[in-house]
Amino acid sequence: MNPQSEGEITPGAISSHRRGLPPQRVPLWLRIVLTVAVLVPVLWFFVIPQFSDAEESFEAVKDVSPWLIAGALLLQILSLVSYSSLSGTVLGWGKLRFRTLLRIDLSDLALNHTLPGGGATAAVARFRFLTAEGIPAKRALSVAAVQVAISNVALTMVFGAGIVLALAQIQGDTSNYVLAGVVVVVLVGSLVGGAWLLMARTEGVARFATVLEHRFPFVGNRLSGLVRSIAGDLRTLGHDRRRLVLAVLFALGNWLFDAASLWVMLAAFGHQLALGPLLTVYGVASIIALLPLTPGGIGLVEGITVPALVGFGVPQAAALLGVIGWRVFEYWLPIPVGAGAYLSLRLSRHRRAALKHHAANSAPPRTEHDRSLRNPS
Repeated sequence: MNPQSEGEITPGAISSHRRGLPPQRVPLWLRIVLTVAVLVPVLWFFVIPQFSDAEESFEAVKDVSPWLIAGALLLQILSLVSYSSLSGTVLGWGKLRFRTLLRIDLSDLALNHTLPGGGATAAVARFRFLTAEGIPAKRALSVAAVQVAISNVALTMVFGAGIVLALAQIQGDTSNYVLAGVVVVVLVGSLVGGAWLLMARTEGVARFATVLEHRFPFVGNRLSGLVRSIAGDLRTLGHDRRRLVLAVLFALGNWLFDAASLWVMLAAFGHQLALGPLLTVYGVASIIALLPLTPGGIGLVEGITVPALVGFGVPQAAALLGVIGWRVFEYWLPIPVGAGAYLSLRLSRHRRAALKHHAANSAPPRTEHDRSLRNPS
């Protein structure tokens, strides 16, 4: 369960928002059409065929352990708590209360799961909430970028660990796993190399960003400043090893608790999957979910995860019901909970604004000049 990874706040989007322009350049109707164009074939060719033995599959529901179902839900809660802890670690503890970070992450998650291309909308909403809580705009942008980078590195590590563990159990052709391992190494190397470049050659990258600002106005006019802010956050984390380790551990916890929830769901329906195949299948599904094709990867994740689990020897009934149960907690449940968190944040914001306005109007005048202005008669 990862609220932020599906979309980032772009400087251009924020600049457009501040100029009064729509924060998203793709019209809503076009995003809906594109989402439906992807989702319908996926459901028709990949998801619906999984229900061919639905009657047999759902017979297993009556034998499920409610304690295991409760355990899967608890693991999802721990996954979200881990991500909000990552938010606090990157932002710096004491900047915001943990319950505020948790509500922001829940709101982000709900928007990601309901809107076509919801990552961009969720990112803009997240930016507004952070700035409304007193976080400077540039800082809010850089924290989001650093957080997404750490989270993606952690996901790649989880996927890579799954491949290594699965290789140890496979006796046949392993060429596909070796290729996937090479991809993992390249991805991690690219992310780490990019972070090093930002820290070691900050001004050079910032000058390049300035050139992009002049040549491509749609990227906004704050890209170079954002580069310096991101580099500063990375440098701070690099110098504070304890904080960096905590950030990586919280990012890993976010993914591993989510993967453990899937494992418990499969166990609840009668199959205990080995760790290597679990992390491999989960890693592929999570990477697919990051693609801005359908909200939260709906349809894509189910259509890939179920046959992949069956390929690793999970019975069809256990794979189907396990994935459905996992997605109920991982995808569907955060929508109403996140909607409540979103309303709570909006109400808190309006309440603070009303209190501030009331305090400003009720404050006694401090000088004779102020009194004359308050009482012109």
